[in-house]
Amino acid sequence: MWQINLPHIMAKTLALARRCDYSIRMDKLTKENSKPFARVDFRIWLQQQFMARIKRNPRYSLRAFAKLLDMDPSSVSQIFSGKRNASTKVITKACNVLGAGIKQQESFIYKSKEKFKNSTHKSDSETDYELMAEDVFSIISDWYHFALLELINIDGFDSRPSWCARSLGISTFEAQSAIERMVRVGLLRYEEDTLVRTGKALTNFSPGMTSPAHKNLQRQIIEMALKAVDEIKSEDKDITAMTMAIDIKKLPEARKKIAKFRRELCDFLEDGEQTRVYQMAFQLYPVSK
Repeated sequence: MWQINLPHIMAKTLALARRCDYSIRMDKLTKENSKPFARVDFRIWLQQQFMARIKRNPRYSLRAFAKLLDMDPSSVSQIFSGKRNASTKVITKACNVLGAGIKQQESFIYKSKEKFKNSTHKSDSETDYELMAEDVFSIISDWYHFALLELINIDGFDSRPSWCARSLGISTFEAQSAIERMVRVGLLRYEEDTLVRTGKALTNFSPGMTSPAHKNLQRQIIEMALKAVDEIKSEDKDITAMTMAIDIKKLPEARKKIAKFRRELCDFLEDGEQTRVYQMAFQLYPVSK
């Protein structure tokens, strides 16, 4: 067994995952989204297209995105906020410009028409359920959703998206979109213009179960840990690593022990004055074939 204490690593702006553990069950979600584009909403998709460009270029603006779509920025903003329903013409143009397939385009148009058709005589429960599936997927895919959930516990928290964005090092649009999604799926709510957690429980990820969204989140966590090596002071981060020859039959029990330790350490660190959001991550993987 070989052990080494590496330079301390823990990223600023990430969540010490209370009960959520970054582990939301994906088996049911995968089944709900198994039909091609069955759960896709044009507004959510358009937001994701915009955020993808922001990730590539942090200076990318709503004005630039609107120009790409040959639309007025205020119109794009209204679609993002849900104040305006996208017309067939707008959907068609956006899909052509952004490279959506014909089947996806048809799905957007169909769903938009159905939403408008049923808006005056049908409850929103079915739409809310579909949006919930899409939003939960998005929450898993990007680290800052969980960081926002934990940021609420920090002394001096400010509900304004601009404040949240500065605290987490993301764009205001990303913060606003994340807040909107989490309110819609019931993870957050407003009380007199102040964001609060609803206390909604998130179940653990099933052992052996994985998904593209979960892998994407894992990559983000590791990428930001690497970034923290150079950007976070040594007194504000910590990591240890151990290389060992093991009996792989003990892996199931090892996962249980890691989960227990993770929760115990979380409870210990959360007990007291909460002043900063941290990320705690564990990796156990083979280095030999």
